[in-house]
Amino acid sequence: METMRKISIFLFILIWLTGCEKFVTVAPPITQLVSSTVFESDQTALSAMNGLYSYMESTEGFADGGTGSVGFLAGLSTDELTNYGTDQYQIQFYQNALTSNNVELDGFLWQVPYQCIYQANSILAGLAGSNQVSAPLKNELMGEAKFIRAFSFFYLVNLFGNVPLILSTDYQTNAITYQTPIDSIYLQIIADLTSSQTLLASDYSYSNGERVRPNSWAASAMLARVYLYLGKWQDAEAQSTSVINQNSLFSILPDLNQVFLANSNEAIWQLMPTRPGNNTGEGNIYILTSEPLYASLSPSLIGAFDSGDLRKQNWVADTTIGPTTYFFAYKYKVKTSTEVTEYSMVLRLAEQYLIRAEARAEQQNISGAQEDLNVIRNRAGLTDFLINNQDSLLKAIMQERQVELFTEWGHRWLDLKRTNQSTQILSPIKINWQPTDSLYPIPQSDIQKDPNLTQNPGY
Repeated sequence: METMRKISIFLFILIWLTGCEKFVTVAPPITQLVSSTVFESDQTALSAMNGLYSYMESTEGFADGGTGSVGFLAGLSTDELTNYGTDQYQIQFYQNALTSNNVELDGFLWQVPYQCIYQANSILAGLAGSNQVSAPLKNELMGEAKFIRAFSFFYLVNLFGNVPLILSTDYQTNAITYQTPIDSIYLQIIADLTSSQTLLASDYSYSNGERVRPNSWAASAMLARVYLYLGKWQDAEAQSTSVINQNSLFSILPDLNQVFLANSNEAIWQLMPTRPGNNTGEGNIYILTSEPLYASLSPSLIGAFDSGDLRKQNWVADTTIGPTTYFFAYKYKVKTSTEVTEYSMVLRLAEQYLIRAEARAEQQNISGAQEDLNVIRNRAGLTDFLINNQDSLLKAIMQERQVELFTEWGHRWLDLKRTNQSTQILSPIKINWQPTDSLYPIPQSDIQKDPNLTQNPGY
């Protein structure tokens, strides 16, 4: 009987994690079964949360690092990648000619993050209704669920603009919801991350020392990014400083080839691989052993590296096929292997230095901004940036972000958009570019199902 009960719980969690195809038509809200069965013990509550991380890493789209991920598809949209694939929907990303019925836009960048949000909401509801999960673990899991919800909404709002703010598992309400203004969504993101800071552990004890669950410093790192995007410079500086100061946990590694290893000291949060034979989705698709099936690094990106930049030597590789040399991202060194040595990097310390550099420059703290920028430049074997002009310094920080964060989580696409440089940078190299392309279209299938959704301009 006990074995059958455990099997029933496992099967329910599996169905719960995989059964929803559209956020506006998700299954009826999980009620008694969640509170009395899935959250009847610490072990089953942990299983529900682990299932969410497994879903993020293993499900094609958004967070898996593969060709449906935000890093790859947004990389096609910007000046980071050259497309060689024949997939018509990926070509639309590359040509900035997206249509609202693009199935990869819908399935990978819209439905998957909303599924993460739905699962986070379900976990929060289940924990709130449970008296059987220990108080410390309940706080930890609530903090993790709020973090994942905020993280997912961050990408939705930056890719699509005004989107539905789904905070419950009530499918009837969700099915007819309106879009929420960007400012209001950011308020929810900040509220979730601020709450996570107080709920989450400050170490990696809940993941046995591995950096595969967000802790309070991951929440601070995301808050730093959010405040940077909102132009709240003092808050961005304060949050990034709190992370940078955790010297016992995080450090800028002198060896660039150590950065993307599992549990590296630069990692704030990583996703553990779940697919047999693979380490990371990024390594699998970017490393070239023949002509590109999907993409190579663009000439624009290759030309952005300064002479002598160790990142070009260590994080970029090439292969020559006939008369053509293709450059590819080599941050991850493993394309396929049964031995797991690399985890997919989500948040890392170098970004926090660049966030603080930009926030300080915007506040006219030129020397402080230079100091942070030069930490990253020096690690790459480059000399100090010494120009005291604010505009020049901000441009240097943007270039540094381009060559430090390439192929990671769509940073380049979002950086150009948030700094209003998309048209200036992309219109000369993207023949179909229109200013409205900086937002992706709301999927047409969801607009047809929900009469209260409206399409973004230009689509």
